[in-house]
Amino acid sequence: METLQPEQFISQIENRISELEQALKTKKLSVKNAPTGLIRIVQKNGKLQFYKRESETDKQGKYLPRAEDKLAKAIIQKEYNQKTLPALEAEISCLKNFLTEYKSKTSNSVYENLPSTRQQIVTPLTLTNEQYADAWLKVEYRHKKLPDDAQPFFTENNEHVRSKSEVIIANALKVAGIPYRYEFPLLMDKNADNPDFPDYDFCKLHPDFYCLNLRTREEFAWEHFGMMDDPDYAARATEKLQLYAENGLFPGKNLIVTMETSKNQLSSKMLKEIIRTYLK
Repeated sequence: METLQPEQFISQIENRISELEQALKTKKLSVKNAPTGLIRIVQKNGKLQFYKRESETDKQGKYLPRAEDKLAKAIIQKEYNQKTLPALEAEISCLKNFLTEYKSKTSNSVYENLPSTRQQIVTPLTLTNEQYADAWLKVEYRHKKLPDDAQPFFTENNEHVRSKSEVIIANALKVAGIPYRYEFPLLMDKNADNPDFPDYDFCKLHPDFYCLNLRTREEFAWEHFGMMDDPDYAARATEKLQLYAENGLFPGKNLIVTMETSKNQLSSKMLKEIIRTYLK
């Protein structure tokens, strides 16, 4: 749908800058509160001996007994921390300068600087999130049929789903602005782990939700198993997870798995964390 995917490194660089600035603040405070002096280290008989020097001109220093090893190590750590300060400042400056330069010259800026009338006509190298989501949601597919006696569970998108938990998940996705397809069919090879099998046997699985991470353009199947205290249901769930794995869909990678029992219900807090972790 697009020539170039969105850049992924900008947020990583911004996170790196934030980490560096926090490290700089921490190290400055550590240096300020560290004990004074310098340490000369001598290795004797395979062991380290520490001598505390009061200044640069004090070449020998005073021997510190083992009881004062903690003091010696604190001074040595301070010396290291002092040397990291200019390195941290230089890295922060370098990354900030790069971001300023890059953002002014990125290929996306060509589209962003077009008049809105032209933006409506051209197809940019990288689609906006709204453009990509719109095209992704327009993909047509055959929905899995619900039983005639299915209970009237409807989502905020007016989708007829199979359970209250699916309503909760669908609405949480909508609130978070995550595009999804309900029960989108995925073709599975039931003999994927046996490439020499003569007659490949394919089937369709319909994950409860098929979700899109707009930032990375990655797609995630989401299966919710709502009756895991039922042994037969749990056995079928295990078989389904095995089939997903044989076809390259793994929990934590491109498959989201949530579960419930009669005693452990779906948590809205957990849902928000799952969405934040995988889909934002």
